[in-house]
Amino acid sequence: MKKEKKTPVNREGWRTSKKERINYYIGDIGRTLEGYIVTSFMTLFLLFQGINLVKISAAILVVKVIDALDDVIFGFFIDKLSIKNSKLLGKLAGEGKYLPWYRATFFLFPIFTVVFFLMPQDASESFKIIWFMVTYLLYDLSYTLVEVPMNSMIVSLTDNVEERDSILQLKGILSAIAVVLAGIIWMLLISEHVGLSMRLVAIVSSVLFFFMMLPLATKVKEHNVELKNTEEEDSAEHYSFRDMVDCVKTNKYMFIILLSVIIYGGLQTGSSLGTYASYYLYGDSMILVIPIALAFIPQTIAQLNTTKLTNRFGKKKVYLICGLTGAFIYSLIYFAGYKNFTLITILLVLQAIPGNISTIAKTFFTPDTIEYTRYKTGKDCSGIFFSLNAFINKLTTSISSSLGLFILGLSTWIPVEAESFEELVQLNVVQPQSALDTLWIVYMLIPAIGTILSIAVMFFYKLDDKDVQIMAKCNAGEITREECEAQLSRKY
Repeated sequence: MKKEKKTPVNREGWRTSKKERINYYIGDIGRTLEGYIVTSFMTLFLLFQGINLVKISAAILVVKVIDALDDVIFGFFIDKLSIKNSKLLGKLAGEGKYLPWYRATFFLFPIFTVVFFLMPQDASESFKIIWFMVTYLLYDLSYTLVEVPMNSMIVSLTDNVEERDSILQLKGILSAIAVVLAGIIWMLLISEHVGLSMRLVAIVSSVLFFFMMLPLATKVKEHNVELKNTEEEDSAEHYSFRDMVDCVKTNKYMFIILLSVIIYGGLQTGSSLGTYASYYLYGDSMILVIPIALAFIPQTIAQLNTTKLTNRFGKKKVYLICGLTGAFIYSLIYFAGYKNFTLITILLVLQAIPGNISTIAKTFFTPDTIEYTRYKTGKDCSGIFFSLNAFINKLTTSISSSLGLFILGLSTWIPVEAESFEELVQLNVVQPQSALDTLWIVYMLIPAIGTILSIAVMFFYKLDDKDVQIMAKCNAGEITREECEAQLSRKY
């Protein structure tokens, strides 16, 4: 008799196939990069439009206030409604819980991204601000329609916690690599060395990302849709808005994570100004690629070992130790001053290793808190939680962009209107020293403070890793609720 070849699936009891995971990773990379190109280019794109920085910072906040409801509302509907029963979208949606929403809406994401970057260069300032507000809201809505089911899917793909953590780790690593590589390529293409416009780069990239997101819609299946060991077996499909509010109130651990995300994301004022800072502080828009390139291999090796570290020492301990180490090095960079580029490069490479381990480890917490809520309430509120997470990520990104532009606008910064860095070089606008000092504060000091504060909040996270694994088995029906409660380290 021929011996069956052991694969990661049958050896470890994983629910997903290798092909499904590959398509999931590719789709997630496409989704990540589609969002990242706007995150990466938005502030720079608006700076190149010559719009008053204080005005555009106010516009960014306004659109986020308007957008505040759609993420949460969509999270409610994705958990409550079954789009596969829709007469209009049912055939397109297909089977599953979260995948149907993804299939029916993912193509809107690249379409609205392209529309955002079609802002007329020669229009008036008022028209540009209106264009930004309208098209960004459309982009942001499409972002939610894709991100919420995409992230919620990690719970419905499998009930195996080890498999889930492995998927999250590899997904995080692949996304991080893709972001670094895409960022370098984009920076080169729009730099003064090549001279392409951001508009052209964004449009071509969006077409590519559409084809990357397509396989996820057709070749992946959810294997953990039904929730077991609840008072009513169909309770996951039929519940009210109040039930969802109760789910959110129950999940104190999710609140801690979201608070940490708010503090961190809201103060990352330098994340969208890297290329601009590189050009004005060092005279070349590509110079800050050097530390990114040097840190690439060591940080990737560190990321690949995140699961091993968290399995041995625990998720929280790894996150806190690596996070605080990275934050301390991050703080030193500001005080080193931007003129000492060699020292800054060394510190950035050193910071990338613990900083990236901490980032990957933090992604493991959210599915754990979802599993905790499923166990406590018998309700599957993954959509509402991931919609809150999506909303907060987008909100804090806009707050950080708005805050950075607002602070820069209060300085002696001179507005410049250009199509590319090549044109910026030709204009030869020299910024005052006081404006450059403000740019360094926005780029490095404020993000360092945000990193330290966000890590401090996570000291209050008390959900035990082993208890989550037991809860997951209970939720999947592998053990009874009585057996689960007997095995937990404490009463939750």
